[in-house]
Amino acid sequence: MEVEVVHVRRDTPDTTTLFMSAGDGPIEYQAGHFCTIDPHQFGELEHFTAYLEDQKGQREKPRAYSMASAPHEEHLAITIKEERYESGETPYPPLLSPLLTYYIQEGRRLVISGFTGAYTFPADVCERTEHIVHVCAGSGIVPNRSLIKESLHRGDPLRHTLLFSNKTRGDVIYFEEFETLRAQYPDQLDVIHCITREDPSGIRGARQGRISGELLREVAPDPSKVMAYSCGPGITPYERKAARAKGEVPEPRFVENMVALLQEHGLDKKQIRQESWG
Repeated sequence: MEVEVVHVRRDTPDTTTLFMSAGDGPIEYQAGHFCTIDPHQFGELEHFTAYLEDQKGQREKPRAYSMASAPHEEHLAITIKEERYESGETPYPPLLSPLLTYYIQEGRRLVISGFTGAYTFPADVCERTEHIVHVCAGSGIVPNRSLIKESLHRGDPLRHTLLFSNKTRGDVIYFEEFETLRAQYPDQLDVIHCITREDPSGIRGARQGRISGELLREVAPDPSKVMAYSCGPGITPYERKAARAKGEVPEPRFVENMVALLQEHGLDKKQIRQESWG
């Protein structure tokens, strides 16, 4: 579908949310879904796209972006964090995320495809659990924003605890928005920021360091009564391929570590939903 960017909001120095209008009709999607954007529609990327296709020997694929918006909200929204090229770490420079993060202006028309994805609430979620623990890092918060906002909007009895890992306060996407939601829904939403590279003492209820088993035991003492949704950086296909070539096992990243931590805490695989980017 063709959409128009009606508002551009810079959330952090390297992260932007695009709010988009698709016209007057209702758009059907679920909280947690993602859409895809084909880079071939951007004339300013034509030569970069052609070069990367020559290097890869294949056509550039559409990029997937989680929906930041919830279905009840007026505009569709996606939040994009700029990907960086790291020599020796990433095989190719990023193509689409720098453009979407820094250069898309209000009034721009885009074509998006979707919506799909399994990172959603099951229809009987309120029968399965009373407590959702969201375990996120960086831009992994994007689909969980959609999930939390939709749940709070529809007034279901679910309680949400967000464990949100970031390097610094300046890296926290949606900080003020979640503070407002926490104040509006004190009995249904708690937000705990885990800050790894600076003193978090100025942030209400924040913790120093990474999300830990001790913190999980604190917020979810009975693992049988919770479901967990974890999103953030995961092992990339490039890392898996490079590890196989060396006969090694790829180093786990945030999502793999968090799933292992949740299972150690006592959650069954059926209680855990995961989504990773990279």
